[in-house]
Amino acid sequence: MNAWLAILAVGLGSYLFRIGFVAMADRIAMPTLMERASELIAPGSFAALATTGVVTTCVAAAPLDALPPLAAVAAAVAAVHRTGSSYAAVLAGMPTLWLATAFLAWAR
Repeated sequence: MNAWLAILAVGLGSYLFRIGFVAMADRIAMPTLMERASELIAPGSFAALATTGVVTTCVAAAPLDALPPLAAVAAAVAAVHRTGSSYAAVLAGMPTLWLATAFLAWAR
C-alpha cells in the first residue's frame, strides 16, 4: 500500500508542477528575447524528432528502403522554402512519405 501512495503522490506532484507553469504563464511577463525564442520551440522539437527518425531509418534500412523518408524530407524542405510555414512541412512531408512507402511496397 505504501508503494501505491508514493506513486500517487509523485504523480500528483508532477501534475501540479507542470500545470503550475501553464497557470502562471499569463501572469508573468517574459522579456522580448524569451518570447521570440519560445516561438521556435515547437518547430525545433519537431525537427529534432523527425531528424532522429529519418536518420535511424536510413542507417538501419536497405538503400531502397531509405528512399521514402528522404523523399518526404525533400518535399518538406521544398514546402517550407516556398511558404515559410513549418506546418507546410507536415502537410507536404507526411503524404509524400505515405505515398512513397505505398509505392515501394507495391513495386516489390
